[in-house]
Amino acid sequence: MTLIPYKSETLVLPFRAEQVVSTIRSVTQPISLTPEKGNDQILFNGTVHPDLFRISRKIDYPQNYLPLITGKIEASSRGCIVFVKYNLFFSSFMFLSFWTLFTLLVGCFFVIHKKEYNYAAVAFGACLANYGVTILNFNKQINMSRRVLNQVLKQTA
Repeated sequence: MTLIPYKSETLVLPFRAEQVVSTIRSVTQPISLTPEKGNDQILFNGTVHPDLFRISRKIDYPQNYLPLITGKIEASSRGCIVFVKYNLFFSSFMFLSFWTLFTLLVGCFFVIHKKEYNYAAVAFGACLANYGVTILNFNKQINMSRRVLNQVLKQTA
């Protein structure tokens, strides 16, 4: 387990790189303020270029822990290799960083300056709870996004 919510994986596929790019592009819509609704073919929002992509799973409700999926596609002699990284969006990462640092500093203030160990324990507990909830929800969203991405890549033909 890493300190910063992050995951990477390498997929070796028996398909040509162009086929993989085409398949991902066919289920991805560009990011827009007025997204297309009612199209069940669209599974991702983002951008797809000839050798890389930045996408996230299409959702109908706000989700703070949704991963940003970045991928690099390299052709090989027997197909292609896809390097996939899952990260928190910048705003979610800043939210996690701010509240983790804030509650740690409050806890240290109560331990060092005020000698109030019960308040410090509450602050440190809030820090751990915030971090734990973020990690658990992020991992849950990674699993959901991986499942959708793998399903799309299996359809490549």
